[in-house]
Amino acid sequence: MPRRSFPDGSRGDEQLVRQLPALLRQHRPDLMEGEKLYRSPPGFTSWSAHWAKAVAVELALERSESIADHVGIWGAMVCQWAREIDAEPRFLSPALAQAFLQTEQPTLTPDLPRDISCFRLLLPKGTLYSEEGPEIRSVVVAEVRAMEGWLPDNFELAGGGLACIGLGEDGSTYLASNVLDPAAKAQQPAHTDFSPTLWDWDADGVKGTASRMEQLCVHALLVQLYAKHLVAEGEIPPAPGAKGFGGAAKQSATPADEVRPPIWLGEDYQLQCQPAGGEGITKGSWQRGHWRALSPLVGPVAAPMEWVEPVLVG
Repeated sequence: MPRRSFPDGSRGDEQLVRQLPALLRQHRPDLMEGEKLYRSPPGFTSWSAHWAKAVAVELALERSESIADHVGIWGAMVCQWAREIDAEPRFLSPALAQAFLQTEQPTLTPDLPRDISCFRLLLPKGTLYSEEGPEIRSVVVAEVRAMEGWLPDNFELAGGGLACIGLGEDGSTYLASNVLDPAAKAQQPAHTDFSPTLWDWDADGVKGTASRMEQLCVHALLVQLYAKHLVAEGEIPPAPGAKGFGGAAKQSATPADEVRPPIWLGEDYQLQCQPAGGEGITKGSWQRGHWRALSPLVGPVAAPMEWVEPVLVG
């Protein structure tokens, strides 16, 4: 099951989430300075909403520890780490998100470069839903090896890997983990994935919220490492109006020279297509993509890698 930042589990959660930015500005202004750094492009959750949800998860650490909630504990740790190191957002375009979900996920190993320690993946609307219905519009992604020396002593890193913290629109928190050493098991937290084993909401039959979230995050990391032509700075969106989300009027007062431009993954990316007509090729089907190493002499994720893009037959 997901873990909620708000314990009553009521339908009022979504309303409370919408009030989070204003509430946290009032009670924890010291943690809300980061909401002024960016503005989300159209089609994404507001940067202020993402920031407030991550802060709320961080602030729930004490309660999560009191009930041995391992999802909440990891979520709080990763969100605090991301805030302290000023982890940047990456806005994933709809076309590239679709291509990621049609690309085989490679097995990451300890040879994975350590160039990127943490980033915030903001997803386009309609990309990822929880099994309970609400969307997950953003994920905080940490390379756990980078957290060594910062985490408490009772955390075993199990060889490192990715910790992906999904922030649901209703205040739920999801955790997906990708361990670099499959033979190792983390001792703390003892459990990492509370999502169901099947995903029944789309024709692609993607397995589980956490599995789909992990897939998006792994490909987003690999694109930043090996397909940097898909990473580009975009234009700063205009300031929201006075009636924006969660008290956006305050955001609109932020001077433009203090707002950073958004970094896109695949802003102008177009899906690869080919006409139908070959024997056994069905219109609307996919030839799935994959990652391949450019050198056979070293480990597959240690060598420079190339993305063989998926192709839509149509």
